[in-house]
Amino acid sequence: MRSKRIAVFSPAGLPLFVGLLAGGLGTTAKAQAFQELLEQGSAGLQVLALDSERGLRENSLLNPGNRIARLPAGQTEVEGRLDLKLATDTFEVSLKPRARFEWRRFGETGPETRLDAWVNQGLVTLYPVQSLAVSLGRDVLMWGPSNFRSPSNPIYFENGRNNPMRELRGVDVAQATWSPTQALSLSLLHQFGDGRGDWQWEKEDGFKALSLLKVDYTAESSVVGLNASKRWAHERPRLGAFGQTTVSEALLLYAEGGLRQGTAALYPERIPNAVGGAFLPRHVRDHRLLYSALAGGGYTLDSGHTIYLEYLSNNEGYRWADGARYFDIASSASSVLATPSADAALAGQTLGAALNNGLALLGRHYLFLQVQNNPTDTGPTWQLRYSLNLVDGSGQASAYAEWNVWSRLALFAVGVMHHGGNRTEFHSLLSQSILVGAKGYVL
Repeated sequence: MRSKRIAVFSPAGLPLFVGLLAGGLGTTAKAQAFQELLEQGSAGLQVLALDSERGLRENSLLNPGNRIARLPAGQTEVEGRLDLKLATDTFEVSLKPRARFEWRRFGETGPETRLDAWVNQGLVTLYPVQSLAVSLGRDVLMWGPSNFRSPSNPIYFENGRNNPMRELRGVDVAQATWSPTQALSLSLLHQFGDGRGDWQWEKEDGFKALSLLKVDYTAESSVVGLNASKRWAHERPRLGAFGQTTVSEALLLYAEGGLRQGTAALYPERIPNAVGGAFLPRHVRDHRLLYSALAGGGYTLDSGHTIYLEYLSNNEGYRWADGARYFDIASSASSVLATPSADAALAGQTLGAALNNGLALLGRHYLFLQVQNNPTDTGPTWQLRYSLNLVDGSGQASAYAEWNVWSRLALFAVGVMHHGGNRTEFHSLLSQSILVGAKGYVL
């Protein structure tokens, strides 16, 4: 979110662009000016083709018979990613339209096809003076050093690093960033959309606009960021912070956290109904402080391989008693749903609420390990990840590899394994999955 650094301020780009739009240049001059403008642009087209297979949990309490989540057992996709950019000293325009065809396989119920087209990112940025950047459009707003989750970010707690092949969805924002010095920057932004326009079929209900103020300071070997945000509903303000420091050439230490009062997330409560309980917003009006905090570090070996270790504490998640009650209610609802009855609709609604409870993580304590190879190595790029819920003992292990077989063609694969009982977070829906594919660079 830092503004663009301009060594020599030249206002040539914007008047040239405006002159072209206004028709204020002669035909020959227009053609020459237009060619000069195009030379400052870039274009890239990437096409991905992939296939994924999932092993669904057979005795899932949250998704019995795959009737609630309706997860495809397999999926074939073809996706086109076009990246366009035009940059001058005074303005920058970027556009990233996407199109995807999916063939989803559901076993006995037969396949389904789906076609999506959307603009994942599209941004216009102006640089009226050297220290100021003003932008409007759709963008992915990422910060913080963490690999497991990003607790300082109110928009992207799920930072998308678990699968390098998937892009985070951009959000609609207006933003201004002022950098009075090389070390300090202040950003003010307003998120006015969730990034799902009319071209994309799925919409998310209940979107709430967000305003955020962010301050970043960069020293010689350290970076610190602070932010304060508020969603314009009835939610209270939220604070976030991150910091990282390079201790030596091999060792990097960092921390990241978020803090707020109250949450609209759903918690399990026992009530006298057919499924023995419900999921209710227990803390929506609480004044208690809810936090998510991460501490970690990375160590680079002599080989260039890097090992990351992180610990996350999250008191918004379920306590042990809440976790037990969560699966008790889910088990009861699954039993009701197994036989036709007047309470089947209630059971389905209860399981739907359990799967969409508003919590990014069910538990409170996590350990995360990541090992990746030296990106400058010849041969495949690879990454190993492992996440462990320290309370229920469940975990998720994943491996990613990418191999450039040609200058314009790469093969990739992602494999994921889950372990734990059917009353645990990481092994409640899936047992394993594998994704293989290829990506080609057309432009």
